Amino acid sequence: MEEIKKELEVQQQEPALPAEEEAQPPQRDYAGEVAALYEARPELRGTELPSSVVAACVAGKPLREAYNDYARQQRMARSPRRPAVKGVSGGAPESRAEDPFLRGFNAAW
Repeated sequence: MEEIKKELEVQQQEPALPAEEEAQPPQRDYAGEVAALYEARPELRGTELPSSVVAACVAGKPLREAYNDYARQQRMARSPRRPAVKGVSGGAPESRAEDPFLRGFNAAW
């Protein structure tokens, strides 16, 4: 019983970690994230990453995911905007004269 009391006293006397140290998230391995991005996209070596990718990475998004989102947005911006097909019509009637050969060919016997 006395041993338990002594342990409790020792634990109470030990300084507690400051709240700042307890609340810190684990450190990210930015070098590892960059290496993984270069492995997935070797064409990016030696180029500067767009500021939106860097900002998303600093905000907490993994670097590869941030760059993939950026690339998807760029691809969508470049693709032409085509309206949806609303219907199919028979087209405009022929405005030019019918070919005499076709007229004879299409005539019934």
